[in-house]
Amino acid sequence: MTRNRRVRTAALAAVALSVLAACGSDEDQNAAVADGPTPVRWIYDHTPTSADLPVLVGLREGWFSEAGLKVTTTPGGKVDQLRSVADGQHDLTLGGGVELLLAQAEGLPVKAVGLVQPQALEGLICRPGSSITADNPESLLDRKLATAGNDADDAVWQIWRDREGLRGRVNEVAPDAGLPLLFQGVVDCYPEFLTLAPLQAEQEFGAKPVVFPFAEQVGVIGQVLDVNTDFAEKNPQAVSGFVDVYARGMQWAVQNPAAAVALMKKTYPQIDEAVTAKELEELGYHWGAGRQQKNGYLAIDDRAWRGTVEALTRAGRLNEKPELAEVYTKEFLPEKPYLP
Repeated sequence: MTRNRRVRTAALAAVALSVLAACGSDEDQNAAVADGPTPVRWIYDHTPTSADLPVLVGLREGWFSEAGLKVTTTPGGKVDQLRSVADGQHDLTLGGGVELLLAQAEGLPVKAVGLVQPQALEGLICRPGSSITADNPESLLDRKLATAGNDADDAVWQIWRDREGLRGRVNEVAPDAGLPLLFQGVVDCYPEFLTLAPLQAEQEFGAKPVVFPFAEQVGVIGQVLDVNTDFAEKNPQAVSGFVDVYARGMQWAVQNPAAAVALMKKTYPQIDEAVTAKELEELGYHWGAGRQQKNGYLAIDDRAWRGTVEALTRAGRLNEKPELAEVYTKEFLPEKPYLP
């Protein structure tokens, strides 16, 4: 699972259940509509987060319906969403590029159809007011650190840890309790996605946390849109329609931040609007980074993958380099790019 270390409060669980109930039964999700909209089953990677906005606005504005789709959604964070897509329980999801490469190495039938974040954003968040300093990895020596919560993120963390000479010199503990491990002082640092979590930590501590952006320093690819390959082969127009709406939704969220935050608040009443606004600003910057500026949201090419494949191969996490034509495809990208 991607970023499955997010805070799991009772409020979030309640929201997840309510959203799932609103999506309808499994029978509804799997029912084909003869001569009507194509059913598409989407599963979020986490709920709630500003990254939900492309789908939320597509549903609210009827863009999916206009594209001939009947989209049902499942909250994220409860299951491994990529494996759920690979198993055919869902059709599309959002997940890390490293996660996809490792899943494909296992033979799972999933493929990337768009690049959401050119740069991975996982990092180590540490308590402020200590002797830990972001420009000195050795300040982590003998500190108690939570390990990454899934194999993909842990692979990137281990590459950075070993490169910085920290193997065996930090105390690594299981991350099962989530970010509260950091807040309660059980650990000195916690690995998380560097958009929402640092804002939550700043609220908790009253000061900015110390951050080590280890994924950026390793230089691995960020999040991608993943599709079940069998679904894509049978429903190419549906995948194209979904990807187009997703890119359009990204553009809308960045161009209309106040309306986007209002939509988040209406969908997830428990969110902090100020924190969500900052999270969206950070996400929007990364959504439109690099070649996306000229090529549009979700633009993807070989260069986006090469550094990640090289890093995972050198670290022994991939036995051989995959053919990039099997990793991703451009065929479903919008005909007219949605530019940042």
